[in-house]
Amino acid sequence: MPTLNKKHTLLLFFICFSLVANAQIGDLKNKAKNFGKDKKEEAKTEQPAAQSASPAPVETPVEKPAKSDQPVTSKKPSQQSRSASSDQPVPPSDVELDFESQPFPPALTWASLLNESNWYYNITNGEFYVNNLEAIFLPQKTKSGASVGYASYDNPTPILRLEVVDMATGAIKGTLHYEAKPYILPLYNVKQLTGRNYAYSVNLKEGQYELRFWAGTRQFYTYPFSVEKKNNPDPYAPVHDLYFLKGPWENWGRVEFGPDKDFIFSFYYTDVNTAITNQANWDVVKYYDYMIKLYRDGKMAGAYRIQNVGNGMESGNIQVRNGKWGKFDGTLHAYPVVATGTGAGSKKFLKKEDLKDGNYTVDVLLKDKDGKETTLQYAFVVKGGAILPSEKADRNLHKDPLTYLEQGPTYFYVKRVK
Repeated sequence: MPTLNKKHTLLLFFICFSLVANAQIGDLKNKAKNFGKDKKEEAKTEQPAAQSASPAPVETPVEKPAKSDQPVTSKKPSQQSRSASSDQPVPPSDVELDFESQPFPPALTWASLLNESNWYYNITNGEFYVNNLEAIFLPQKTKSGASVGYASYDNPTPILRLEVVDMATGAIKGTLHYEAKPYILPLYNVKQLTGRNYAYSVNLKEGQYELRFWAGTRQFYTYPFSVEKKNNPDPYAPVHDLYFLKGPWENWGRVEFGPDKDFIFSFYYTDVNTAITNQANWDVVKYYDYMIKLYRDGKMAGAYRIQNVGNGMESGNIQVRNGKWGKFDGTLHAYPVVATGTGAGSKKFLKKEDLKDGNYTVDVLLKDKDGKETTLQYAFVVKGGAILPSEKADRNLHKDPLTYLEQGPTYFYVKRVK
């Protein structure tokens, strides 16, 4: 084997050194690469732990409601006020009243129901409400024996309410709520409640309606009426369709006796006119001349007005408003004239004691400014010195308390016959 000289030995050493050095450098590069990779993976593994102070929200599965035939409603917290909530209808009262605690069933007086100032009805848009009524014989006790207070502060839910019912469909058009305070017992003043979630009014257009009054859980009175539509075809008219109330006003008159027992007769009248000035000025005044004549068995027994001289008749005048039922009256003088002195106008008024037994009629003669005449005629009977009540106002004959004509102790409602 040939001997390596010094030159060859140095070359072989250099080659081996280079191989070892390259191997070490490659190993260092791989370690460095793996080291970086491990750091990245370590960082990824530690990331959730870095966010442990504010963990991501966990979604809770929403439970589906069970199927039901009832509609789903949103329940709101109840309020200690007059109703369940401020944006829901006032619930009906659940107070059970003792209707036997009074001598007669409760009712609304006709004097208040026929009073035009207690009704609001806008003939251009149908807005309606009724207020300041009089109730009589409201129960004083509940069925459990507790005393009843009808003021709003006595009850979380009003005991008294009025439902306006469409007779064609049976639908309740709206509900109004009331409180009552003693006036001259057994009379109560009944006032509408407004504000909060009490309805202020009801919209009524053409149709047949009933006012149904409730006390607690029981209806106690009904008042029927209707709305009639009239059209103005004039293209320049501010409102083309107008609506007018019809009801007991046109079918009844009233007799009463003043402080001195003078005979006073009242009748109800309205004007129906579609030629209004504008939608805000529709209850314009129309003037009428009028006379009232009282007959007993066909002979004149009294009149309004008798002239100051002689037995001649003298017209009075009234102002009738469009779309409103007004009450008009006259105090009658005895006829033939009975002088009570020597001066003009000294004529005897017809007194209660002057009403002898017999069949009476009252003629109301109306004349407008155009000369158009209208006669309204009413009838009643006097027996034993007293005016016999109409059948509708006689508890012995009229057994339905919901439709009883409550005239009270001082008024006598008489039926129109013509």
